[in-house]
Amino acid sequence: MVFKCQEDSFLKEFTSRVVKCEETTEPIVEYGKVSKFEGYQVTLENTILFPAGGGQPHDHGWLNGKEVVQVLRKGDEALHFTREPLEVGTFVSQKVNWERRFDHMQQHSGQHLLSAILEKEHNLPTTSWWLGAEECYVELNSTKVNNDVIQATEDRCNALIREAIPVNVKFCKINDPNLDEAHTRGLPKDCIDTIRVICIGSIDGNMCCGTHVSNLSQLQVIKLLGIEPGKKGKTNVKFLVGNRVTKTLQLMLDREKALTGLLKNEPSKHEDLVQKLQKNLKISNKNLSNVLMELAQYEVEKLKNAQPKPKFVFMFKKEATPDFNRAVCKGLEGESLFMFFASEEVDKPKEGQILIQGPDEHIKVLGQQ
Repeated sequence: MVFKCQEDSFLKEFTSRVVKCEETTEPIVEYGKVSKFEGYQVTLENTILFPAGGGQPHDHGWLNGKEVVQVLRKGDEALHFTREPLEVGTFVSQKVNWERRFDHMQQHSGQHLLSAILEKEHNLPTTSWWLGAEECYVELNSTKVNNDVIQATEDRCNALIREAIPVNVKFCKINDPNLDEAHTRGLPKDCIDTIRVICIGSIDGNMCCGTHVSNLSQLQVIKLLGIEPGKKGKTNVKFLVGNRVTKTLQLMLDREKALTGLLKNEPSKHEDLVQKLQKNLKISNKNLSNVLMELAQYEVEKLKNAQPKPKFVFMFKKEATPDFNRAVCKGLEGESLFMFFASEEVDKPKEGQILIQGPDEHIKVLGQQ
């Protein structure tokens, strides 16, 4: 069965009959994160809500106003996860969360374009890909990927986007000889007779179950974020497409505006000023460390010379560091004192270190407490 969402990825509303509704405790998987769920699996005659597959996450949406939090494919059925039951035999109004769907369409179609250019023009085939909540990446079967290739690929993809090349869906039977032209890593074992092939003009033809744009111009823009080592012998290329690029740009502008206010300098000079601040901070930390070591020695001499000699020492200094506490403890070794030192993290007031030292009989009792 080809679902309605696969026939028309731009269909936002649809009506279909409820075939089954069963209780379930199967967990929800969202961008790789698993969470508990108790509710119902609803099966419809057809659906515009895409079930997870082909590297694309599932849709969110509503059935008669009831929220759908996950959709999974099981053979030729799509299971819709809802927290409330729906009566079998009734017709329900489906509505897809369009913002989420269109985002997934942009990232998925962008991945097809990116993988096609990397393979055809740079001999870098894609072995897998990941569509995350904020970033995506393709995994390449090579470690010989450099910045020149990345820039050339980005430029080529954006040039094709500007050409507004059509993206079409072709339906084939599973034994159609034309399928040999489409790249695939193997069909699922429960794959049915009809196969979808996503065709980007004459650039690429690929078997895929996901939802896609109908024209490359709908991708708006693609931005490659860089490369990082992947699994053994592989490289990951991170990327953003469409609305994710503009949203990321806005976040960066907001951070730059905030940083400009803090540094009281123009953005072009931020890097130089931060480097200067880091250098000054390093010098200040070194000076502070020297002063604290002198203070530790002062505390040691003061306690050694105290009359009468104390039986225990409790010390908490807000400016103290673990090194300061250890220096005092080391200086008082062999003095038969029970010592309790505490310090807190500068930027985490509720976190810190507790250090105790003294006779074994006291440490064994009080250490556990």
